Parts: sequence; C-alpha cells; structure tokens
Amino acid sequence: MIESLSAISVFVKVAQMGSFVSAGRALGLSASAVGKRVTSLESAVGARLLQRNTRRISLTYEGERFLGHARRILEEIEEMQNAMHSSNEDPNGKLRISIAPIPNLFIDKFYVFLEKYEGIEIEFDFSDRFVDLVGENFDAALRIGHNPDGNMRSHYLGEMVSALVASPIYLKSSGHIQEAADLLSHTLIHYRSRNSGLIQPWPLSNIRSLALPHSIICNDIDTRIKLAIQGAGVAYLPIVSIREHLDSGDLCAILTDRIVDASMPIHAVWPYAHRYSLRQRLLIDYLKGISI
Repeated sequence: MIESLSAISVFVKVAQMGSFVSAGRALGLSASAVGKRVTSLESAVGARLLQRNTRRISLTYEGERFLGHARRILEEIEEMQNAMHSSNEDPNGKLRISIAPIPNLFIDKFYVFLEKYEGIEIEFDFSDRFVDLVGENFDAALRIGHNPDGNMRSHYLGEMVSALVASPIYLKSSGHIQEAADLLSHTLIHYRSRNSGLIQPWPLSNIRSLALPHSIICNDIDTRIKLAIQGAGVAYLPIVSIREHLDSGDLCAILTDRIVDASMPIHAVWPYAHRYSLRQRLLIDYLKGISI
C-alpha cells in the first residue's frame, strides 16, 4: 500500500513537471527510479498513463483520468496527516498572498484570520498578473477567471459580477442609454491591465458589431470609480466595489439586459506540497471556508 502511494506521488509530480528528470530532482530520486515507479504503477492499474518519446512526456487519456483521482487521494491523505498534528503548535512565520486588485472583494475576508493568528505575518501583493506561486515563493493566490492553474490546488469561492454604470449627473447631461449602440456616442471609461497591457472587453451581446470609443483609459479601479461618480462617463465595474454607490444613487446600472456573461469565477489556489507548515495549513483551511 505504501509503495503504491509512493508511486502515485511520483506519477503526479511527473505529470506536473512533464519530465522524469525534473520530477526526480524535485523528489530526490534519479530519473531511472522515477521511470521504474511509473512503470510499476502502470502495471498495477493495467493501463499506460504516460506517452513517452525522446522529446517530451504527455498524459494518455487514461493518465488524464487517473491524475484527477491520484490528486484527490494524496490530498485526502495529507488532510488526514494534518489533522493528526498537534493543535497546540504555535503558528508563526510569514505568509505571502497574491490578490487581484479589486476593492472590497477580498481583504475584509482576512480580518478574522489576522485577529485569530496574531503570530503570523502576512504580505499581501495586489496584482492582476499571473503570479508564479512556486518560483516567487507565494503561499496562495486569489484569482479571478476561468481555468485555474492545473498545476495548483484550487478551491472555488464564488463569482465576481460586474455592471455598466454611470452617474445621474452624466446621464442627465449626455442622455440616457437605451441600446448598446448608444454607447458609440458616449464617453467611456476603460480599464487597461497593468500586466498584459490589454483593454478589458465589455461583454455586450453585439460587441462584435461595435467599435466602442476608448475615451478614457486607466489601470486603476478606484480611479475609474471616482471618474464615473463625478460624471466623467460610463464605466464597467465590479458590483462589489461600487455597491455603496449604487445603493446611495451616486451611480446607476445601465443596459443590464444587454450584458452577457458579466460574472467571473473566483478561486483560491496554492501549490502542491508533500507537507505544509502549520501557518500554511491554517491559511488553506481558512481559504476553503471563505464564501464570496
């Protein structure tokens, strides 16, 4: 049983790194030993899991299916081992967390954690770039968008919903907007990603037939919120960041029936590891309990 678990662990590492040599280096094994364990596992399950050639290693169809089960097995074993650890350990040390820079979306979720574990230091890095958690020594990330990194563990937290908004002042002076095509003659406030340099698209049902004017472009959400409130134009913003302004009437949602796919999934992600420190385990458990 233990040998089988060891072979499963080796297989998962090979699938993650795409190389016997790299997996062996990470596990402290030779490439030959890695290959033998994978071959032994394939014999045990009765199927070829990896397609090998001189240039690369890839998963077979059976390997793809087995990988999902293998990861769940290792995760459950790790959780069982973690549960057996002494609860009297004193959590301390530093955690680094990468967070998408969306006002009001995440940070209030951490107050309880900060109060409960005062001995843990936390560094928050707010960025919309795709952080390399392992290479840059991050313990976790909170990410927005589809397809979380398959090389990381992930947990679904909820959805971020956005809306097209403008202030009553702007709508009164520039005219109400009834159709998506009306936006062509309005001042629009767009967001440019600091990471990719791309302008965020607006999910309108007939966006392909429109060439929306880029009247104002900035890479900061708070600035776009302030510009919209002051009547500078129309903006596409996360509702969680402007809820109080919608409730107060400072901003009005427009074209709500013309927007398609206005929500994006939110995931907590963290690296695979054979063993986590107490502070990492506490963080992971806490992230799994967050609901957005």
